[in-house]
Amino acid sequence: MRRDRINSSIEQLRLLLEKEFQKHQLPSKPEKADILEMTVTFIQQYMTEKNMTTVHSPAHTESYSTCVRDSMCYMAAHNPQDKLTRHFSSHLASYDPSITLTSKAPSQLSQSKTLWRPW
Repeated sequence: MRRDRINSSIEQLRLLLEKEFQKHQLPSKPEKADILEMTVTFIQQYMTEKNMTTVHSPAHTESYSTCVRDSMCYMAAHNPQDKLTRHFSSHLASYDPSITLTSKAPSQLSQSKTLWRPW
């Protein structure tokens, strides 16, 4: 039963990676070791590519920075001396030193951004 599960899984991997085998000019019926090696290589490449796009995506970085700035402005405007606000500020500063706790008055916040309402 265990051997059947292993063989079934390896066969599924072979079918999934059939195009990869053709690229690398492996035989049409590769050995189990070939299938497992190709699977490991494919997953490593996939993880590397995924990490590179996530880490270096300008849209992600810009969105994250905007979110952090908005959060800090909100927290600073409503309770700048709160322990959580200070902790959040110091935590974020460890990732991006340009982030500081800027204290804007609530009136300044409402002037800088108009609240969108669906009606």
